[in-house]
Amino acid sequence: MTQPADRDIDAMLGALLAPPEGAREAGGDRAFLARVDRAIDVEAALAHAERRFWRSFAFEALAIGALLTALWLLSSSSLLAPLAGPGQWGLAPPLLLIVALWFGGTQRLRQV
Repeated sequence: MTQPADRDIDAMLGALLAPPEGAREAGGDRAFLARVDRAIDVEAALAHAERRFWRSFAFEALAIGALLTALWLLSSSSLLAPLAGPGQWGLAPPLLLIVALWFGGTQRLRQV
């Protein structure tokens, strides 16, 4: 059985810890929760976009490495020696420039 003093303390604590009347009427907690939920959703979308960007960056960098390796192997063959020019890299700089511009352009379009 609770004592009258205990009931008074419970009522006093309940009144002190209750949210303010204006917040209940205006829905302040709901607006705050909605803002927090939107911020969490935006942060999750940004993290997903960043993961997608880095994944595509890694695959395209790997593809460029494979193209350069293939170019180096083909330019050292006797069949393509006339195209390779002096030092076996006569064809490589223009192709490397084209690949680098393509790579830079695709990554820039993904950032926008």
